Amino acid sequence: MRSKIIQDGQKKKASFIEEARRRQIVEGAISTIASAGLPQASLARIAQDVGVSKGVISYHFAGKDELIQQVVNALFVETNRFIKARVDRAPDAPRRLRAFIEASFEFMAANRANFVALVDIWGSFGSPEAKRRFNADMYDPCRHHLEGILRRGQDSGDFRDFSPGTLAATVQGAIDGVMLQWVFDEEAIDLADCAAELVTMFDLATRRRA
Repeated sequence: MRSKIIQDGQKKKASFIEEARRRQIVEGAISTIASAGLPQASLARIAQDVGVSKGVISYHFAGKDELIQQVVNALFVETNRFIKARVDRAPDAPRRLRAFIEASFEFMAANRANFVALVDIWGSFGSPEAKRRFNADMYDPCRHHLEGILRRGQDSGDFRDFSPGTLAATVQGAIDGVMLQWVFDEEAIDLADCAAELVTMFDLATRRRA
């Protein structure tokens, strides 16, 4: 019995260490892609930037394609988790919509490398099917989250009648339109000002008329 407990503890420790190493490699890949671009982000280059051997990366990932998929997953999960935590603290739909927009821009400002890497990966997909899969992974959760906020506002009487799906796509499109401009020219875009303008714009666009 004691031997089994020790073995289980060792397995959990090994699993924790492996997961931490995978996270380190994924974070290093994001940094390398953001600084050098996806075509130059070879496994050897990523390994050098992380400070491990290429063999260590190959142990944890089947190849560059799997690593990039994990990078994409990590970028989406981290962004959505941050936004959801902020939205969930808001007491009503208007303030939830405001929190969604503000949190989106706050996360951008604090994690520029994530979005530079994301845009570079976004542009690398050659086939229409690959682009559709990427866009579905990226936008479906965001639109679903926004649609829930908008429907709740309509149900509570805070928002006017409109198509929640259409407006959710419009809100997310506005956020991403600013993000793309900021990725290409950081000095040209003030994220805080853009967030404030979008909050005002969509408050007016959703507000029920007296």
